Amino acid sequence: MMNTVCCSILALSFCTAGFAGTLDVNASGTFSPTDTADTFVTPGGTFDISFLVDSNPVLSTSDYTSVSFDVPVSSFTYTLDGVPVSVTPTEITFDTLANGGGFALQFPTAEFIFSGDQMFSGLTLAPVFSTGKYSESWELIDVLDSGTGPVTVTPEPSFLPILLCGGLAVLAFRSRKFTQVR
Repeated sequence: MMNTVCCSILALSFCTAGFAGTLDVNASGTFSPTDTADTFVTPGGTFDISFLVDSNPVLSTSDYTSVSFDVPVSSFTYTLDGVPVSVTPTEITFDTLANGGGFALQFPTAEFIFSGDQMFSGLTLAPVFSTGKYSESWELIDVLDSGTGPVTVTPEPSFLPILLCGGLAVLAFRSRKFTQVR
C-alpha cells in the first residue's frame, strides 16, 4: 500500500540562483496500527528521517544510470517515536520520473521508497536540487509496512547565514545602483 506524502525543497528565493550548498532532506510519517514491530517500525508509531545532500552533487560514473543516481550518505538519522535508531542506509538513490521519481533509502534488511515527482533537474550524471514542492508517496519494504507523512528538503542551517548575507548584499547593491541612476 502506498500513501501520499508532501515533499518540498525550501530556500530563500533571492538566494537560490547559483546556490551550491548542502541541503537537509527530512521525511516523517506514521505507521499503521496493524504493522508488525521491528527495527524500523512501531505499530501506529511515527518515524523521522534526515540526511544531507549536496545541491549540485559531483558523481562518479559508477554512481548514475540513465534513470537514477546515488548520493553519498551524510549525517543520516532515523528516529522511531522520537527515539534514535542506529541504522545507516547502504545507499540513497534519486530517480527520474521515468523510474518512479522520488528517492529510495536502501538498508541491509529493508528499503524506504519515496516515489512520485522527480526531485531534481538536469541529467542523472549532473543533477541539480533546487526549491520546490513535490507530491510523493512512501513505502517501507521489510514486512510491507507503510503509512503517510511529509518530506521536506531545506538548506543546512550552517548555510542560512551565508544565504541571508548574500541576498542582503544583492538587495543593497541593487538599491544603491537604483539610487545613483536617478
